[in-house]
Amino acid sequence: MVNTVGTYANFQSTLNDMSSVEGKLLKQQEQLSSGDAFQSFSDMGSQTQQYLSLTDTISQTNQYLANHQTVEANVNTTSSVLTNVITAANSLQSLIAQRMSGTESNGFSSEITASWQSLVGQLNTNVSGQYLFSGSAINTPPINDSTFPTLQTPGMPDAGYYRGNSQDLTTRIDNTTLVTYNIRANDPAFQQLFAGLAMAQQGNANNDTAALKQAENLVQQGIKGITALQASVGTVAGQLVTSDTNLNNQKLYYQGLQESIGNTDIVSVSTQVAVNQGVLQAAFEVFAKITSLQLSSYLK
Repeated sequence: MVNTVGTYANFQSTLNDMSSVEGKLLKQQEQLSSGDAFQSFSDMGSQTQQYLSLTDTISQTNQYLANHQTVEANVNTTSSVLTNVITAANSLQSLIAQRMSGTESNGFSSEITASWQSLVGQLNTNVSGQYLFSGSAINTPPINDSTFPTLQTPGMPDAGYYRGNSQDLTTRIDNTTLVTYNIRANDPAFQQLFAGLAMAQQGNANNDTAALKQAENLVQQGIKGITALQASVGTVAGQLVTSDTNLNNQKLYYQGLQESIGNTDIVSVSTQVAVNQGVLQAAFEVFAKITSLQLSSYLK
């Protein structure tokens, strides 16, 4: 107990220690209530740069994942359209085969026109205001839907029906992988389909079996090519799924690191609070005893 003038310095030191403990206790209580280990970046000291770097990495990962959603929607729709195109092309092939077998030609021209319109409708698919099969010319319908296809050279596929451009759409799905995620309607496989349409109309008009046979072969080749295109779209879809999984796992890891820096360690801080509350309680008891003494006690 302080009972002389000589021990006054100890009394003042006790007050200072109490103030320091109170400050620590206040900060610890703020950590517990907010869940944040630091109230500002300046409190982090040497950990600030690492914390900010993790924030940037998590933000970039979120951007990749958001971009994936748009690309995945386009890829899935493209795959669905290609399935419909293959179905329509198989029907076209059967129609030509029937005509070659001597089936009545009445209505054949109209059915070929209907097949063309079906293909045009599929390839002019628009998602969220963007045409899927026009290359990077996403605001332009890829297929001329007003004129039935004709060939510059009979039997030789060309892209005279196509209105898009030859530039593909690419996206970076993570820090190291760039993928092409579109299919253009001027691909040789589609050129073969449209050439088959043109030759089928020509063969029917001239009752030319050789032209009809050429049309059938062109459609068959087109179906094979489009099936291969669909497989390539499936590959991109698989890459996106794998990348989604990896990015989400990385995001959880980075968030864990960031939380280890920025979040309050509840158990540790709660223990520190209990200790400091005990220290303060003891200090207050000592202080109360000191302040109850008379001045004469200090002058002895």
